[in-house]
Amino acid sequence: MALKLKNILFPTDFSINAQRALPFAAKIASLTGSTLILFHAIQVDLDFAPNFRQDQKKVTNKASQRFDTLIADLKRDDQYKDIEISRVLESEQPTAGILEISSEYKADLIVMGTKGATGDRNIIFGSVASSTINSSEVPVLAVPPDGGLDDLKHITFTTDYHEGDLNALKQTFDLAELFKSRVEVIYVAKQRSLLTEIKFRGFRDLVKDRSDYKNISFELKYDSDFFAVMADYFKDNPHSLLVMVRHKKAFWEKLVERNRTKEMAFYTKVPLLVLIGD
Repeated sequence: MALKLKNILFPTDFSINAQRALPFAAKIASLTGSTLILFHAIQVDLDFAPNFRQDQKKVTNKASQRFDTLIADLKRDDQYKDIEISRVLESEQPTAGILEISSEYKADLIVMGTKGATGDRNIIFGSVASSTINSSEVPVLAVPPDGGLDDLKHITFTTDYHEGDLNALKQTFDLAELFKSRVEVIYVAKQRSLLTEIKFRGFRDLVKDRSDYKNISFELKYDSDFFAVMADYFKDNPHSLLVMVRHKKAFWEKLVERNRTKEMAFYTKVPLLVLIGD
């Protein structure tokens, strides 16, 4: 399945983190001719309060003005001046609103900023980004505060040979074509064995047989702890985009249980693209 992009959803709370993530969404929209959909979830406390309607109107007007500024600033860059931009304001809880707008506007990709702190995964990504990644029916690109567009020049695709990983890798190639990226496919095995070697070589040969993308390499690593291995890997390759595939028992669900700062810290700097497994 190709990664066909027509509509890119960019949820924003107008924070610095969201502002830093916007170039990712804008650049991809520019290269693919996609419509960029800006979304903000309006939240006014106590909807039964006497001044609720008045407060809601004030918040809505302020958000609309922020959208005006955001779009004007973006359009000042010539490479983004021709992007078709839509904006959506809804009174909704952020995660529910993101998923609802994604479905309503037929989004093909969600791009959003993350908090970038170390520690608990909700602190690292923010609870809204975490929930969106875990629930979205379309790919999500999570951009940390230190993420830059140069990170898209080196794409790291992790696989455990699940059904659907080959299709996900083909989607990764579609993105790599846009940025002329080098793609490195990494498999982390718990121990050396003939079966592990057969899987690694078989997947590598299958990819080469079914894809024309040339700027690709394959690496097999051995360790019982996937996240520790990847943390060390990104210390040596800090400017990278990490691609993972979300399955029924997703890496994300495993990640929830972890709280090791040393192993988690690389998430604060590496943009993460989560594709949807079969």
